Amino acid sequence: MPDLTQPRMGRYVRRYVLGSSVSAFGNQMAAVALPVALLWHGAGAASLGVVLGAAILPKTVFLLAGGVISDRLDRRGVLILGDLLMAATQVATALLLWHGGTRQLPLLVILQILYGCANALAVPALIGVLPQLVPPDGLQRANAVLRTAMNTASVLGPPAAAGFAAALRPEWALLANAVTFLVSAAAVSGLPKLSAPSARASFLRELAAGWSVFRRTTWVWLMVGSFAIYQATVLPVVFVIGPLVTQDDVGASGWAAVLTARSAGAILGGVLLLRWRPRRPVALACALLLLDLPFLLGLSAGLGVVALVLASVVATVGLLAADTLWESALQENVDPAFLSRISSYDWMGSVFFAPLGYLAVGAVAAAAGTSATVVAITILHGVIHLLLPLARPIRAVRREPSPASV
Repeated sequence: MPDLTQPRMGRYVRRYVLGSSVSAFGNQMAAVALPVALLWHGAGAASLGVVLGAAILPKTVFLLAGGVISDRLDRRGVLILGDLLMAATQVATALLLWHGGTRQLPLLVILQILYGCANALAVPALIGVLPQLVPPDGLQRANAVLRTAMNTASVLGPPAAAGFAAALRPEWALLANAVTFLVSAAAVSGLPKLSAPSARASFLRELAAGWSVFRRTTWVWLMVGSFAIYQATVLPVVFVIGPLVTQDDVGASGWAAVLTARSAGAILGGVLLLRWRPRRPVALACALLLLDLPFLLGLSAGLGVVALVLASVVATVGLLAADTLWESALQENVDPAFLSRISSYDWMGSVFFAPLGYLAVGAVAAAAGTSATVVAITILHGVIHLLLPLARPIRAVRREPSPASV
């Protein structure tokens, strides 16, 4: 493990933040560029759904494998490999679209599956990097800096992709996304070796050992359970019901303003935690998620765009701050030998039911009405995040405030 007393550790953190921010910028470009490119080549809704969904499916399969791999090997190497694989798939996708459009749809699906596998490989490694570069009392600030930089870069990604598509062709945005992965790989390659301290055992035994630690750590699985419900209920309200209930009142431009406000709120949430180090971070993370309530109630009541924009900023300040506190708590309290595996179970539990949630919320809204559906989910969300901070395992995760520096 690197010597945390060395002055160059700050330089390592800056390299990591740079690489992660450039990668986030490119990912947001691709999120716009890929569907625009597919539509530009005449793809229909079904083809669009198949290609875009292909990158998501592997995450439900390979996240756990990524956790074991990241706890066994040099996390720096895992991240570099993930970046290079994602760069290669985006280059191949751009070239395939450029020369064949959507005629080679099965190949496009395979490429996006490979992209999803590479992403699933890298994601569990991410949480283990900062604890090996930053002393414990600086982790929250380092995470806040990282999140703020990544969210700022993410805000710039979609307009950049739109500019590429308008001035050139959407495939150029996919090629630019590949370049961002190469920049990220170059930045990460300048980090010290980040070998995880895991004992060597068979893959299945290490996977089972990670599950055992996850199951025994009550505050972790309680929070992951709440995240699973959040992802399967609150986010579908925002991204499925939100555009539906606002199309008559605020229109497409108004809803775009609401989503932009969410990005701004995410940046403010990161700034908030640059110096504030609460004593009970996990309990506070639960409470901060209650800042979603005004936004959800505003959707159910059909409020105007100005009110929804303000409520959206407040909601996302709470969401980003809660996410930063949660990740810092994992890094500070979980055995480093198991950190990536616990992170993989966290990600797996959080997103596994999300696709079903999107389907269910849409169906319930169609049957019972959007307003009733939003109110019911708002009540469920409020009850969960009012009760969780009262649970003893959640309140037991505490730390003494102290100055932090990166």
